[in-house]
Amino acid sequence: MSNPHKAAVIGWPLTHTLSPVIHSHWMATHGVDGVYEKMPVAPDDLGSAINKMKMEGYVGFNITVPHKEMIIPHLDKVAPLARLMGAVNTVKIDENGVITGFNTDGIGLVANLQKSVASWPKDKPALVLGAGGAARAAALGLLNEDLPFVMISNRTREKAETVAAEVGRGRMVVIDWNSRHEAAASSGLIVNTTVLGMHGNPALDVDLSRAGKDTVVYDIVYQPLITPLLNEAAERGLRTVTGLGMLVYQAAAAFKIWFDIMPEYDDVLKERLEAVFR
Repeated sequence: MSNPHKAAVIGWPLTHTLSPVIHSHWMATHGVDGVYEKMPVAPDDLGSAINKMKMEGYVGFNITVPHKEMIIPHLDKVAPLARLMGAVNTVKIDENGVITGFNTDGIGLVANLQKSVASWPKDKPALVLGAGGAARAAALGLLNEDLPFVMISNRTREKAETVAAEVGRGRMVVIDWNSRHEAAASSGLIVNTTVLGMHGNPALDVDLSRAGKDTVVYDIVYQPLITPLLNEAAERGLRTVTGLGMLVYQAAAAFKIWFDIMPEYDDVLKERLEAVFR
C-alpha cells in the first residue's frame, strides 16, 4: 500500500479546516508514512464513507459538525467518556476493522487552559456559556479541577439543565441566560462554548465590567482567533485564552490514539497556524 497510514477529517460542509496542517506536520515530524485528508461527507453518506475508509485501510478519522452525534450508531465501540458526552470527535479503525469512537475535546480544552495560563481563581466557580458538546467537554474537564462548582448558562435553559443532569455530578448550577452578566461577575473563569463571536455570527453579549482582575476569559472559537469577547477582556486587563490551542491539543490526543505517539505543539506548528490568521 503506497500510503499505509491514512487518516482524515470528515464533516459537512467542510470548507476550511486546520486539521490537515496539524496532522501532516506531526506525521512528517515523527516519520509517520502517510497522508491526512479533508473529506466532505454529507449526512446521508456517512455510513458509506465509514465503510469506504474501513475497506481502504484508514487508521482513523476526526469528526466535526454535524456528525459528532449521528456517527455513534455506526460504531462498534464507544469509549466511556464519549458515551457520557454523547458525542464522538475521533475514530480509530484497528487492524481487525473494529471501529471505536472517542472524544478528545475535553482533554484539549483543559490542556489548552492549563498551558495558556499558570492558574486561575479556583476559589470561585467557573461559568460555561452554551450547552452543546463543547460545553459538556468544558464541564467534565472543569469538574475535575478543585472548584466549588461550575455554572452553566444557555439561551435555551432546558438544554443547560440536561447537561447539568447528565454530567454535573451534583456540582453544576444552571443559570438563566438573562442572569449571565451577574454570573460572570462572580466567576474566576468564563468559557464561551457557543458560536457567538464566530465569523458570520453576532458577538457574545456578556458584561465583563464587574469581573475580578484575576478572571480568565476563554473562548473556544478560533475563527477569528481574537473574538470580540477576547478583545474586550484584553482591553479590561483580563487574561485571555484563544480556542486555537484547544484544537491542537484535542488533535494531539487523537494522534496518540492512532499512532501511539504524543506529539508536541512546537514552534514550527505554532508559526504555521498563527500565519493563517495574519
